[in-house]
Amino acid sequence: MQHVKQLSFFIPNRLGALQRILAKLDEQPVRICAISILDAADHAVVRLIVNRPAPAMTALIEQGVPVFESELLGVALRPDRPEIGIRRVLAALLAAEVKVEYVYALIVRVAGRPIVALHVDDPELAGKVLTDLGLGLVGQDELAWDDVG
Repeated sequence: MQHVKQLSFFIPNRLGALQRILAKLDEQPVRICAISILDAADHAVVRLIVNRPAPAMTALIEQGVPVFESELLGVALRPDRPEIGIRRVLAALLAAEVKVEYVYALIVRVAGRPIVALHVDDPELAGKVLTDLGLGLVGQDELAWDDVG
C-alpha cells in the first residue's frame, strides 16, 4: 500500500529552537512538504513530511535529535469532485469505524491535486475505503520539488 513517511521529534519550547534544527535540512537535498507542531509548556512535538526522509533523518540525528519515523496515508483529493472533500473523507472513515488520530495538509500537490496526510489506526482498511471512494493514495516517491535533484 502507498504511504508517506513522517519524521517526528521533540524540541525545547524556546525561541529559535525549530529554526536551528531545520537549518541543517537546508544543507541537504531535502524539502519540507508538510509540518505540524504541537506546543506544550516546555517542549513541542514536530511532525515533518519531507521529499527525502533518509537524508533528513540523518541530518537530524547528527544534531543529536532523536527522530521517530512512521507511515501515514497520503490522500490525493479531487478538485474535479468537490463533493469528496475532507469532510467526506472523514465521514467515510467514521462509517468504516477507522479512527483518525490526526490529519494535516501538505504544501505540495501531486498531479495538481491537494494532498492530506492521515494517521489512522487501520491503514489497510482506510486505504480501501478511500480508494473505493475514488481517491488516490500517494506514495513517498511522488513527493517532489522540481528544483531538488
